[in-house]
Amino acid sequence: MRRSGLTLALSLLLAGPLSAQVRSEVELTRQQIQTERQALVTAGMQLTEEQAQAFWPVYREYRNELAPLGDRMVELILGYAEQYGSVTDEYAGKMLAEYLDIQKKQLDIRNKYVSQFGKVLPPMLVARFYQIENKLDAVVAYDLAMSIPVLQ
Repeated sequence: MRRSGLTLALSLLLAGPLSAQVRSEVELTRQQIQTERQALVTAGMQLTEEQAQAFWPVYREYRNELAPLGDRMVELILGYAEQYGSVTDEYAGKMLAEYLDIQKKQLDIRNKYVSQFGKVLPPMLVARFYQIENKLDAVVAYDLAMSIPVLQ
């Protein structure tokens, strides 16, 4: 994953007022991460041609269903960046509620797609896919955690 791009985008966010350039950098970074994610999933899954033909349409649906939650997370981070240094208790509570709702909905989608992937792949490959997804999510979460300062 492209840690430096994500870190750069987040540092731009926290360095000053939000601009169209910052939003553009964040969106470009998200697109790069998605492209790299798909390449890493491809490499990690080691699917036969037949399995790949069945898997990728389900994968695209899965990622498309997760995309609005990624949008919400970006908006949450952007909002935090705008408020950084002056976050109120009320705003902190709203951020926490939004974050937890995003996490819950992501888990709901992941649970839903276990059976969808299970229709096109054997259980061993479904488990492998979720391991790969978990590792990729962990890298992004780590980078975010290292780049976003805690509340003051």
